[in-house]
Amino acid sequence: MAIRRTIALPLVLVAVAGAIVVGEAVDDRVTASRAAASAVTVADPGPAAGALPGSMPAAGAAGAAGADASGGTASGGVATDGGAADPTAAGPTTAGDPATRTPGAPPANAEATALSAAAVSAATKAVDAYAAGTDATIGVAVRDTAHGQESVGAAGAEPIYSASVAKLYTVVSILHRVDAGRLTLTDDDRDDIQAALTRSDDNAMNALWEKFGGPESIEQTIGLAGLADSAPPDDPSQWGETLISARDVVSVYDYVLTDLSPASRAMVIDALGAATPQGADGFDQAFGLLDPDQDDGADAKQGWMYFGSKLYLHSTGLVGTGDRFVVAVLTVGPTSAGADAGRTVVDQAVAAALAPLNAA
Repeated sequence: MAIRRTIALPLVLVAVAGAIVVGEAVDDRVTASRAAASAVTVADPGPAAGALPGSMPAAGAAGAAGADASGGTASGGVATDGGAADPTAAGPTTAGDPATRTPGAPPANAEATALSAAAVSAATKAVDAYAAGTDATIGVAVRDTAHGQESVGAAGAEPIYSASVAKLYTVVSILHRVDAGRLTLTDDDRDDIQAALTRSDDNAMNALWEKFGGPESIEQTIGLAGLADSAPPDDPSQWGETLISARDVVSVYDYVLTDLSPASRAMVIDALGAATPQGADGFDQAFGLLDPDQDDGADAKQGWMYFGSKLYLHSTGLVGTGDRFVVAVLTVGPTSAGADAGRTVVDQAVAAALAPLNAA
């Protein structure tokens, strides 16, 4: 079973009394990422510097059976057309101006707006109340796409390692370039996108990461969706160490719904709606929004990763009639508790969020 390798980083994430403490290195990364997102240039999407071949090596941590390889070691030397770099795969030339984007749908009327605001606020407050009784950090954000109302929980703006949620960021960047006429996907590319989103296949993500700009794909999505807390990984071979927040993930889904072309939007949502009960690595991803007790047609991207003494488990996606609500629940807990306990935390947090939304 593959487990994220432990490496020395200038970044420290520490869960303390239900809150995440983010070192200055994280703040610097996010600040630098905001500045870079407005103009990202990629000369050649060749292999990432320092990329390690194959999937991540097992770290030998006890009790980590079922761990995801979502730390995402990029496979080395992925090439196209007999080894030549694909000129259409060059990364974004401009990431867009976050200030020019108006997310979501306009409110229908004052009464509907008030009811919507109350529902999303109740959802995040319920999750925060649940989190206070756990030893996990739980970031939550909820958006009502029908009425444009959004609520962010107490830890909803905290930068947290993405695990496999980074796959959604990279796919959005790729499809934006497709929509702009800058590249044409091959059948293999489409298969990799499908596998990365449905089965959370790390090998598929490695191929996309190598071919379509790696960290620059994260930078582009930051610019396109106007993200405030996200940043690409310090180590360009480790896409699972992308920094995200619950509120940023909600904005990425909003971008999918409102800014991608109908064809690209359908590619993402159809793939998320076909998520398998188990990930490609055998990890049970039927938790949170995909928990059989909660899943009512959710289109969801899950994430899981062991890193040092921390277990990152995330459940994000679209729920409700017409994909009305975007829900992002990001959790960081101790590996000592085990994957089953971690999934239960996500299940309970998602259940707390969905109760007021289902009544709305």
